[in-house]
Amino acid sequence: MKMKGQLDSAQPMKKHKAKSKKNELKKKKQNKSEVKKQSKVKKETKNKAPVESVNKPVDVINELVVAVKKTEAISNKTESDTSSAHTPRQRASKSLEPMTKEEQLIAINQIIKRLLLDEMTQGTALKELRVNVLGLRQDAYTQLTGVSRKTLSEIENDKGNYTAEIINKVFKPFDLKVGLVPTSSQLLAAILTN
Repeated sequence: MKMKGQLDSAQPMKKHKAKSKKNELKKKKQNKSEVKKQSKVKKETKNKAPVESVNKPVDVINELVVAVKKTEAISNKTESDTSSAHTPRQRASKSLEPMTKEEQLIAINQIIKRLLLDEMTQGTALKELRVNVLGLRQDAYTQLTGVSRKTLSEIENDKGNYTAEIINKVFKPFDLKVGLVPTSSQLLAAILTN
């Protein structure tokens, strides 16, 4: 029988495992919240760049490309400050030279015409516009449009079934949206020539 004030054993009490796990979880939550705050600050700095409304689609495209390249430069600078990673190329291909505004407008019109005449698919048109006209890689273009890289890749490869809203998002930099066209290519050609 035990007497008052006596313990069961003479061994010291061990720290409870649940408390140490709680402390670990607290630390993880704090780290996550810090990362969220940092990304929020980055997003706010991206959104502060003023964008004027312009009537010409080529001017809008050029402004968006410049904005994306600036944000890439900022993110690359912060990455290089934290690690020794090299900066990725911004252009889709080293051999492609940037187009002038007039060349961009001509190329866009030719691609639109081929798309309307059913000579190319929607995905192929998007890829040609992104690579040949803007010269951007998928990662940069996704930052420009706000869709995921996977979605962009699937659209360019004519896979998946995306809503008109998503399609409009990816074609917005070129001032294009989903619409109705005649199913007869002859009728469409006649409309385009008049």
